[in-house]
Amino acid sequence: MFEDCFAHLGKEALYQSSGAAPFPIRVLIKQPDTAYEMGDGQVIGHMAIFEVRIDELAFPKMGDQLIIAGNRYKIFAEPLRDVSNTVWEITAMVMEV
Repeated sequence: MFEDCFAHLGKEALYQSSGAAPFPIRVLIKQPDTAYEMGDGQVIGHMAIFEVRIDELAFPKMGDQLIIAGNRYKIFAEPLRDVSNTVWEITAMVMEV
């Protein structure tokens, strides 16, 4: 079932680490709007949470990028492994072009 989720619901992406060529991976994406406090107001940030199989991406890190359908996302939080140690959860922000 786990593999079926990535096969049927996953999206093709490119992963780019600083100074390296991008390479293809498959990701599951959640894209909630998130409100951030800034002074006396709020700003809605466009972020995404990606799930990536560890066998496709051994060591993601902050500052690296995911490219999906022409959109770039920069990893801004330390990636976390799930309890089964098979999937990374990666939080990234949409980069302005």
